[in-house]
Amino acid sequence: MSVNQTHRAQHTCDRADELVDSDASATFFANETASGLRLDAGTVHIKRPHGAVALTEARRSEAPPSEVAYESLEEFVCRHGQYFDSYLATEPGRWNFWSRSRRGLISCALSGPNVLCGGGLIAPADHREELLGEFIESAAHQKLHVVFFNISDEAVPIFRKFGFQATKWGEEPVVDLGHCTWSGKSFEWVRRQTNFCLRQGLAASEVRPDQLDPQQWSSTMDELLVVSADSLSRKAQAAPMTFFEGQIENHELGLRRLFVARSEYGAGRIEAFVVCNPMHHGTSWATELYRRRPDSVRGTMAFLFHYLLNQMQSEGIRQVGLCLDPGQGCAQRTPGDSSLVHRSMQFGNRYLSFLFDIAGQRHFKSRFRPRYESRYVCSWPKSTIGGYVAFAKVSGLFNISLKKLASACLDRLRKRGARKTLSSMD
Repeated sequence: MSVNQTHRAQHTCDRADELVDSDASATFFANETASGLRLDAGTVHIKRPHGAVALTEARRSEAPPSEVAYESLEEFVCRHGQYFDSYLATEPGRWNFWSRSRRGLISCALSGPNVLCGGGLIAPADHREELLGEFIESAAHQKLHVVFFNISDEAVPIFRKFGFQATKWGEEPVVDLGHCTWSGKSFEWVRRQTNFCLRQGLAASEVRPDQLDPQQWSSTMDELLVVSADSLSRKAQAAPMTFFEGQIENHELGLRRLFVARSEYGAGRIEAFVVCNPMHHGTSWATELYRRRPDSVRGTMAFLFHYLLNQMQSEGIRQVGLCLDPGQGCAQRTPGDSSLVHRSMQFGNRYLSFLFDIAGQRHFKSRFRPRYESRYVCSWPKSTIGGYVAFAKVSGLFNISLKKLASACLDRLRKRGARKTLSSMD
């Protein structure tokens, strides 16, 4: 580890809450590198309770079960991750809570007394309840407030068993590739975008770092960062969102997959890219991060999505998630849910489309004819204003550039008529 990495890891520990019981082996670890913690002998920095200063020496984790003794963090998360953001547990700066048996982990970010958890319960099915129980035991001991995001219908009962308040906050569109033919009227829009882009000289491909020499990969990464910056320049955000959105600048590609669209029949510049995260041992994937140049050919992103979906379908992959559609299907309340979360999603769905182009994204994803799975916010013991503020702070939700916001508002107003009908189109 470099000196700078050591200083960053120590700084993270110094700012962290006291999260670990000194007598327990279930612990929070901070990721130090892009490759994360190795289960056999990962080097970590730990802060113990009742101590004023974080430990500066390295500590090693306990020996895990023999069947996963040589499994990397990336491999573990790929095998047991269930959600589009599960793989983000491998990002530098994330905190990972490991169960005592090291059979499961929970990935989180810390903000005051709030622990924000993404990626669900990353563990074998028969260990998830035990993992959550140990996590809540540790959180209760430290008087922490816990929030999990993007939890599925199937997992909600486990959370309610431990006293969580579950509230629907959106739906995730999922494309079932086994039943997809890309023919007929329902996929006419997708085919039309693809055919137009092909006539304009676009070509799509998957980029694999192991098939490029270091100079080629470095050049590719530099161009991806330019595309990302250009894409962000047309949005109201002052900087890329974090926690719910993967990074490429400071996070190795790892087991993720990268697809790009290039101009001039593949010989020109990168016009757009998509980074896909693995789930369910690679039998499912998610289009977690995607960017395009503002001046790219119309339909470029649809063309690239169509290409990667076809590619994965040819490999026998079962399904591809298109990430969360916030506010989708949240009109009705359910018994015991949070009024705060419900009203926030209603407000965002109605009034913040100009900020995040909710209608445009919803329309785009609907063109691939997905089915929709409900996703929930699960708070323990309940949702609070403090948790909401922590969520906005950690994710950078309202890190807004006023100049770009004004530009985005003007653009949305010019397209207001069309945007109103996008999400209801067949």
